[in-house]
Amino acid sequence: MVGASGPLVQPHPPRIAIIIDDCGNNMPKDEQFLPLPATLTLAILPLSKHGRDIAQEAQTAGKAIMLHLPMQPVSSEHDPGPGAITTSMTDRQIAAQIEEDLASLPPVPGGNNHMGSKGTADPRVMHDVLVEFKAKHLFFIDSETSNASLGAAMARELGVQTAARDVFLDNAVDEPSIEAQLRDAEKLALAHGQVIAIGHPFPETAKAIAKLIPEIKAAGIELVAAETLVH
Repeated sequence: MVGASGPLVQPHPPRIAIIIDDCGNNMPKDEQFLPLPATLTLAILPLSKHGRDIAQEAQTAGKAIMLHLPMQPVSSEHDPGPGAITTSMTDRQIAAQIEEDLASLPPVPGGNNHMGSKGTADPRVMHDVLVEFKAKHLFFIDSETSNASLGAAMARELGVQTAARDVFLDNAVDEPSIEAQLRDAEKLALAHGQVIAIGHPFPETAKAIAKLIPEIKAAGIELVAAETLVH
């Protein structure tokens, strides 16, 4: 279609980015997602047993990768694992830890937080993380593990490309529940244009996504890499 001033740019079709968190510790679980006929993003834990291997396999399979940055949760009962950013760290320690975390994986375009209900609500810690991300030209996706997270808002203030999670797919780990969450993501994408959905490397999640891919595509929705939806 051509307007008076030239071709009209057609808007994007609705888009969904599906991120699979917690990758890097179990190759068979992570590898379930590689044959799926859609763009997915694997968020890979730093310093994890198989992080570098699954990152390379994912890229070979045409999937996107990103850093799954461990951050301190409110509850000390939950261990964010190696490479975590904590509120007791100094600014210099946070910067050094992010360097180490990134060095444990192939180059990534950005990351999201793993856990972090305490870390992402701490203005100093979140500022330190985002300053490092900005210096390295990385995007930050706020997993929103807490309503108190400052991640996306602070990223926008600092000029870091960002977005926030809209849907958790597998809080209930059974296929019908995950399928229902995927359909909610479809509805949101059709209504708002884009959605970020986060799941985990469960067999039920892989099966539900595989089942729903044809339905999502038939609805005119594109499945895209997470970095496509940051701004």
